[in-house]
Amino acid sequence: MIKMKKVNTELIPVIHMINENQVLTNVETCLSCGIQKVFIINHQTTSEELIKCAERVKKTYPNLWVGINMLDKYVEDAILYEFDFDGLWCDQSIKLEDYKYRKFKGMLFTGLAFKYQPQPKDIELACKESILTSDVSTTSGPGTGKAAAINKILELRSHLGEHPMAIASGVSVDNIENYKGIVDYLLVASSITSRSEIIYKDKLLELLDYLI
Repeated sequence: MIKMKKVNTELIPVIHMINENQVLTNVETCLSCGIQKVFIINHQTTSEELIKCAERVKKTYPNLWVGINMLDKYVEDAILYEFDFDGLWCDQSIKLEDYKYRKFKGMLFTGLAFKYQPQPKDIELACKESILTSDVSTTSGPGTGKAAAINKILELRSHLGEHPMAIASGVSVDNIENYKGIVDYLLVASSITSRSEIIYKDKLLELLDYLI
């Protein structure tokens, strides 16, 4: 295990898009809590609707870092988009031969031992490839809303070195301190969001308090 440098962990709320008004409501809540980055995901809409909505968010709040995750697009196709969003997140990992066609110029978050994706047989090799094909290596627990085992996170971090890393499932007040200072980004939805996909301001603020 290599010696790990402590990082400043940042929380990025993930908004599961239902419609434009719901997204804007959540963005306003995030801004009122001092959030600087958000991801918007199209669980219930098309990529085209997601892009249109994210463009409105970016136009309305130009200083807000806005990223998207197009769940109905493969990573090989997603990186061909040349939109002006700050971030693009894909659940899948990407092969080096496909990555060379990347046109997206913002921060690229790609999956590493991510939920519901084929799991790497060689973790060290997967980390080396992720360093070459992502700006942020993004992992998760075994399922939506399920926390990642700390041993898994420590192993990935040891192989990634100082390459940026994110966790995208199961982060809550019960475990956030396990990840603080180890991962660069915590992508959070389930623990701060209602069943109608509205972010609870009090729960978001409570999580943020742990990162101070």
